[in-house]
Amino acid sequence: ILYERNYYDIFMLDLEGNLIYSVYKELDYATNFAANGTIDENGQVHYGEWKDSGLGEAFEAAVRNPDSINVIDWKPYGPSYGALASFLSTGIKQYGKLVGVFCTQMP
Repeated sequence: ILYERNYYDIFMLDLEGNLIYSVYKELDYATNFAANGTIDENGQVHYGEWKDSGLGEAFEAAVRNPDSINVIDWKPYGPSYGALASFLSTGIKQYGKLVGVFCTQMP
């Protein structure tokens, strides 16, 4: 699908905003994109370095509107060495319940 649709990358995030899958595993892989961060076992909040990026916006948009295709406009994306990127995102559902977020990065 990556090559067929000419996507730059494909991502899957869990509902906590953790990037759990990426084709290319750039600097954003295994980081968190939730605007409100994540809480560790000691109760401390940790904010992901890229939470304010286009992928962070795409994650938040898909959580708010999981039944839509959310379009995030072009802007520099740090993990791709500052190249301009646009993102599409939507919710992943299982038995009608939101379980994650699917995103693509446009070149």
